Amino acid sequence: MTLGELREEVWNFLARHDLALHPTPPHGHHPNFLGARRAAERLIKTPEFQGARRILAGMDAVLKPLREEALRQGKEVLLPHPDRPGEFLLLKDVDPRRLKRVREAYRFGARVALEEAPPDLVLIGAVAVDEEGGWVGKGYGFPQDWLRVEAPFATLAHPVMVYPRLPVAPERRVDLIATPQRLLRF
Repeated sequence: MTLGELREEVWNFLARHDLALHPTPPHGHHPNFLGARRAAERLIKTPEFQGARRILAGMDAVLKPLREEALRQGKEVLLPHPDRPGEFLLLKDVDPRRLKRVREAYRFGARVALEEAPPDLVLIGAVAVDEEGGWVGKGYGFPQDWLRVEAPFATLAHPVMVYPRLPVAPERRVDLIATPQRLLRF
């Protein structure tokens, strides 16, 4: 199996079984899925989330509850710039209700270099993960291959996205995987 075939397998299953939420179809995305909010609630309760002062978060719809809760708790949120790869926006003291669309973050955030504002936690979407901490993304966009930070990486996954062991080499490793039913820690 190739990375592309694995992605198609997951996206097709989510779509066929009505498990994908907006944006649909899930193809080409880190899917938003039925139960994602429960998975986010599970991740929010972790010491990693609670103790983080600055969170780097992808712009995927599935991560929206996590970004909003971080802002509600007064945390700083770093976002990849929507139109400038390698640039980041730092959001401080932003009411999450003002951020209607994540692509509008440039209106509320200040451009920063990642080295100037290192995160305590990184939130990324996923297409597939495994019970050993392996991760496969959508194949482009955030997080880029070059992204190296000294912080735990966390993601959300529907149970059908969690393999005992990925049938391909993982693109990266994650430290936390939250599903609606459980938390996996590595």
